[in-house]
Amino acid sequence: MHDLDPVSDLLLELAHFRVMLLEILNAAATLDWHNRPTPADWSLTELMCHLRDVEREVHQTRFRDLIATDNAFMAGADPDRWTEERGYQQQDGESALLAFAAARQTTITLLQDLPEAMWQRRGRHAFFGPTSMHELLHLVVQHDRAHWQQVQLILGQPTP
Repeated sequence: MHDLDPVSDLLLELAHFRVMLLEILNAAATLDWHNRPTPADWSLTELMCHLRDVEREVHQTRFRDLIATDNAFMAGADPDRWTEERGYQQQDGESALLAFAAARQTTITLLQDLPEAMWQRRGRHAFFGPTSMHELLHLVVQHDRAHWQQVQLILGQPTP
């Protein structure tokens, strides 16, 4: 991956995504957490469950493995199928959002004081091959950006 943003900027973006999502709670009383913009789209509840589980089971696992072991293998995951398998639509979206926010704070705490050399440590990603910690952080931010656009769609707000 070329032209990665600096680690400090990516860490700030991780924190900012958490804050932006938490701001949704301000409008929680007027939101339909289970509405899908189209039958093919996820509801806000499904999206928050997805973010919560990916943060805990994919992002944190990969970061911890790579911190613990140089050249760690990072298994592939297909979390999109979890929506049906785990019954996300029947869960509580507000609780899922709060659980995501807590998990994201754990991720930030895990990463914020890593030495510079750790960001160059490489692992073996199941889909992308050799991947550094810095590249992994970039992928997480890209995931956040894609889902922020999805949030905007669900809430009926224009995306930039």
